[in-house]
Amino acid sequence: MQAKLRNPYLALSPISEPEMFFGPFFVLRSLYSAVASKQNVSLIGSRHSGKTTLLRCMLLPALQEQLGYDFSHHLFVYLDVRNCLRKTCDGFFDFLCEEIIAAYQGRLAISLSSKTGEDRFIDLLRQVQKQGFHTVLLLDAFDKITNSKAFDPEFFMFLRAQATAGLVSYVTATIKPLAEISHPAVQGSPFFNIFGVCRVKPLSPDEAQNLIMIPSRRAGCPFTEEECEWILKCAGRHPFFIQRLCYYLFEEKSQDKAVNRKRVANQAYRDLLPHFQYLWDNLSVKEQDDLKEEAQHTRSLERVIPVLSESAFFRKFVRETCNLQFFHMNEAEIEEELKEALKHLDSPAFLAESKLRYLKSVAARIEQQGITSAFEKGRVIREILVGGLEQLQGEGTRSDSSLSWIVYNILSYTYFNKKNTLTQAGIAVRLSISLRQYHREKDEAIQALCNRLLEMESAYKENHEEY
Repeated sequence: MQAKLRNPYLALSPISEPEMFFGPFFVLRSLYSAVASKQNVSLIGSRHSGKTTLLRCMLLPALQEQLGYDFSHHLFVYLDVRNCLRKTCDGFFDFLCEEIIAAYQGRLAISLSSKTGEDRFIDLLRQVQKQGFHTVLLLDAFDKITNSKAFDPEFFMFLRAQATAGLVSYVTATIKPLAEISHPAVQGSPFFNIFGVCRVKPLSPDEAQNLIMIPSRRAGCPFTEEECEWILKCAGRHPFFIQRLCYYLFEEKSQDKAVNRKRVANQAYRDLLPHFQYLWDNLSVKEQDDLKEEAQHTRSLERVIPVLSESAFFRKFVRETCNLQFFHMNEAEIEEELKEALKHLDSPAFLAESKLRYLKSVAARIEQQGITSAFEKGRVIREILVGGLEQLQGEGTRSDSSLSWIVYNILSYTYFNKKNTLTQAGIAVRLSISLRQYHREKDEAIQALCNRLLEMESAYKENHEEY
């Protein structure tokens, strides 16, 4: 009987092995750069975004070397401040000293002081400095301290003084900026001014792909490229979302049976629901409104909070939570949008705001070209409309008198080629038709162009279910 494969995505705790850290390397490099210059950093990221993993991985010599940093004279001390919430200010410093001594044990000659609290902390930092080392405190969940009334303004001023004196550097991890999550007595404290800000970002595309492919390959149950694309579509580039979906897919594949992708997706989605709810509850009203807008569209280039909204799972959660549906236009609505767009063909800004931007044929081209500016989006919509017009050409050489070219000519003279300065009556005369017939033929021409858009939409048709 074949032994059950070990699932490499099992751990729910933060990563602390260098071989399992796949990023974000850009953020880790930023943290190292700041610490190398003895700066203080406020690391900001939502729950399960990887803050603790980043702090723990800062300790690892293998990653320090990989990113080209020599921290042989820096001593990193990780501390989860949630272990200190029942302590007084002096108790906090005594606990911190114990953690520093434990981290330095065997590397430095530290004489234990009979002092307590702040005095002991200063004495310890000075001993470390005299031996040519610099202390770096990695303070996880630091918002629990800033939001606790047990820690007064003097406490934070003391911390600031030690950093200003060059005795220590701080890297704090919080869910929001320090000043926004402090109790009223310390709001506006100069302590917050010594920090540079580093926000946790989604994994890069390569990092996300490595997180999916490498552990499964090492474990003897490799995922396919197609499965990787599916995982990225469902989870986005959020490392925790990726790992939970990978966990259930690995379990399914390792049982040596046909993979039921629907079941895997449902298992992972149910697992992530409590995390989605927590994340949603901690968003601002503006962020929630932006995400609700995005959740109604299958495609979007400009994600407001990409670490969340790139995930089809999270967008599904938003739709279910807020009773939303996918954005959909029926044929009549598309025709109305087309009529307005034709009136403003020379205004890219107007076209960029048209609901035609949500057509899959339009959104796909915008995505493929990596377009973000409103002007370029408007240009794409115009190009697609021009392409639709070209499909309405008549037979043979274009002629104003040819019936097979009347649809093309009416659209061209009325909307696409305004340099001719013809009035509607003038266009009718040029095409040898009455003004009444012109208006009738114009409506039919717009309908014909709308049909071309519908055909393009059909070509890009996707299943409304995103996974």
